[in-house]
Amino acid sequence: MHINLKAHKINGRQAASIALLDSIIWLWFHQINYTSIFSESVLAPNIAVLPSLALSTALAVGIMHARWDVIPKSLRLATALGTPLVLLGCVLLSQVGNQSDTLATALSLALGVACSLAALLRLETLAKCDDFATLAVALSGSLMLFYILDLGLLLVPREVYDALVIAAPLTLAVGSSHPAPPAARSGPLPKRMRRAVPVLVPFVMGACTGFVVALGMAAMAVSPLELFTRPSPLFLLSQLLFICLTIVTVFGLDLRKATYFAGTSLCWSLGMATGNVANETLLTSAQHLIANEAASFICLSVIVMFFAFSGIWINSLEKTTVTNTESSFERIAQDAGLTKREIEVVQLLLEGRSLRIIQETLFISEGTARTHTKRIYAKLGVHSKQELIDFFKGKLSAEQTAK
Repeated sequence: MHINLKAHKINGRQAASIALLDSIIWLWFHQINYTSIFSESVLAPNIAVLPSLALSTALAVGIMHARWDVIPKSLRLATALGTPLVLLGCVLLSQVGNQSDTLATALSLALGVACSLAALLRLETLAKCDDFATLAVALSGSLMLFYILDLGLLLVPREVYDALVIAAPLTLAVGSSHPAPPAARSGPLPKRMRRAVPVLVPFVMGACTGFVVALGMAAMAVSPLELFTRPSPLFLLSQLLFICLTIVTVFGLDLRKATYFAGTSLCWSLGMATGNVANETLLTSAQHLIANEAASFICLSVIVMFFAFSGIWINSLEKTTVTNTESSFERIAQDAGLTKREIEVVQLLLEGRSLRIIQETLFISEGTARTHTKRIYAKLGVHSKQELIDFFKGKLSAEQTAK
């Protein structure tokens, strides 16, 4: 994906297909995880909530530890085919008079893991967009289709509604043979990059947005009259911006997609869990109303800040990428046996500085600067400034190719 804010031709066909796939999974995710006709009548309430959260957390941690770039095709297909079977089991179980607690718990745990994988696969699908502009169009289209599909669900007979909710995860299998472009990076992130603001902000935003959505008691419409109030459009927009930031960060910094998506999704889940706990145990009825209004205001603030500072965000990604290049240069120099002072001299030489400028910049004598230069040439096996430039250029190019 090309990360820039300049206007250029948008891949309309790609944006439309991705928007359709995303809206289906997005609506399905809301039908399962929030208060809806399906979840209220089919899914057992508060069954294995903590074990399900623990399994989802373990899944995310496992993916981050394995440093996956993409979810394996076999796991994508297993999720797409297995989730409808789990939902079908939930429907059949809800129609049985004497339910088995063991079976209900097992189905709840399986559904929790399936939802976690579906969230990651949704992000991977969006990550197939060619550039930032196409991604923005796809997300906008997904929001409009979300409401259209939701209205359709409310108008069809209940049997058709249940069948569509059960079958929706099958769309996760679409495009399984054409994953998003692989990340060039092979090794772990440098410590400096791990603490960079562009890397950390999506984690924080994910936790905060998940908390706010749960605090606002997100629920799905049960009649066409509630279509634009349940859930609040502000909640949906804040989710889209969180997703947009996550995907832009992944491509802007060349991160491993599945690994980073797992981390941000985990933060979202923990934020949701915290918000649900606050709703159920800490807030009174009157406080719920205040919390709902506060959640809407926070979501609106996030949306305004995103559009106000989107240019700054893109620039910060570029600066962090430059910092990563500088880290690679220092690592190559250290591997070649250069001292800290010699690295400083090399940096100035590569900038085209003369010995006199190096002397003045580092507060050393011209003779000392010349001695450092001779030692650097000897350690690197070069004999001129041009050969020095070619040495580092070749090393950096080879390192990037190897990644």
